[in-house]
Amino acid sequence: MANFYTPKKNKKADAANSHLIGKRVSISISHLDHFAQGVSADHDPLIFVEGALPGEIAEVEITEHRGKVCTARLLKITQPSVNRQPPFCEHFEMCGGCQTQHCQTSAMLKFKQDAIQNLILHTSLDTEKNTHSPKRVLSKASRGGKNIKLAKVADKQAQINWQAPLHSEEKGYRRKTRLSVDARNPDAIKVGFRAKGSNKIFNLSQCPVLKGELEQLIVPLQKTLADMQTPSNVGHISLLSVDNGTQVLIRTVHNLSQHDKALLADFAEDNDVQLILEDKQHNQQTLNQEAKLLAYKINDKLELDIHHDDFVQVNADINQKMIKQAIQWLQLEANDSVLDLFCGIGNFSLAIAEQCERVVGIEGVAKMVQRAQHNATQNQLDNCQFIHADLNSTKLTEHGQTAKCNKVLLDPAREGALSAVKQLASLKPSHIVYVSCNPATFARDAALLIGKNYRLDKLSLLDMFPQTAHTELMALFVPLTKRK
Repeated sequence: MANFYTPKKNKKADAANSHLIGKRVSISISHLDHFAQGVSADHDPLIFVEGALPGEIAEVEITEHRGKVCTARLLKITQPSVNRQPPFCEHFEMCGGCQTQHCQTSAMLKFKQDAIQNLILHTSLDTEKNTHSPKRVLSKASRGGKNIKLAKVADKQAQINWQAPLHSEEKGYRRKTRLSVDARNPDAIKVGFRAKGSNKIFNLSQCPVLKGELEQLIVPLQKTLADMQTPSNVGHISLLSVDNGTQVLIRTVHNLSQHDKALLADFAEDNDVQLILEDKQHNQQTLNQEAKLLAYKINDKLELDIHHDDFVQVNADINQKMIKQAIQWLQLEANDSVLDLFCGIGNFSLAIAEQCERVVGIEGVAKMVQRAQHNATQNQLDNCQFIHADLNSTKLTEHGQTAKCNKVLLDPAREGALSAVKQLASLKPSHIVYVSCNPATFARDAALLIGKNYRLDKLSLLDMFPQTAHTELMALFVPLTKRK
């Protein structure tokens, strides 16, 4: 298991080192961590700074010091990397949404890959100590490699077989977002995102990573709210664009007047969107169109109906590529039975079901289970069974329907799949495909699988969120006795 790095509090040391806070120093950046922060490994103590790239020399101001680690604020790049580029969004310095526009995409993918490889290979193998919900899963090796007593993943697996990353367009990829509203001053209403490291909302004029049909709604929404009688009754605005339409959902904190509803209905008609009002009790009213389910395609044949509150991968292109790669890595055969853990509304399940005998999907949210079954029926797939169950249960694989599954796919939330992973070896699956949105918990879970005599056979980055520090992964694990 992962050896979680938690610096011990030492009041005397903290007092002695308090002189470092506010100090300005010049540092060289050796690498990025898995949060895409620049790391100065040569400095003692270690310094982490957002916005700096490997190979750069930077002037920074230390803002925090804990144990052997400092956090710093970037002041100036005195020697830039060849991979540095001008950000393409005018809001980049202010916005908290994108973090890596200053770096060429191909270089950032390589930096992320190096950081994740270091994280995985230096995660400690300790299957007896299972720590839950880490804020950071960092082994001592990733902090400098000193005094490691536990065995490491690298002791069992010397290297990682990286596959080409899945990537898409760098701009115009995001099909879902949420806009915040600050209407406390009716003469200066703000509709946009929260500023970096702040709760303050800034007025958005553009967002190049949004799909074009969503970006073009920003200014008309701002103008509509400015004309409303009580814009302060609007909490926030969710935007969604999928294959059969665009939806604007406005969550209200108080009922809107007929005047304001009419303005919003005109906005919806002018921009050809479905507009829904939702109050604090989640009651909904569609203002301008007949209520309909939106839907998106997962391949050329299959389409998933979705509700506004369903989890939807924001990058349609990467989602389809990800599903295709998962199916390839599972090496599906006609008689396979596949267990899909954290199956959601069937994003992977239905595509898998086209190519095997049976799919058993398990999901912890009852509504999603119902919607997954609905989607299977809509797509005329009768070999899917969806089960509502606690995914943290210690008896997850004892369910009668899972016992005969010979292959597994899991796509957990950021917390990872600790409980499920502990049990997977009992099924003796020939292939385990793990899709992760958190490299830290993935490293923890991967160490556990490797400790149970599985090999990390393949790994690839999924660039689901270009221009951000966020990283997703897909991994294939196979038994040690299985040939490559």
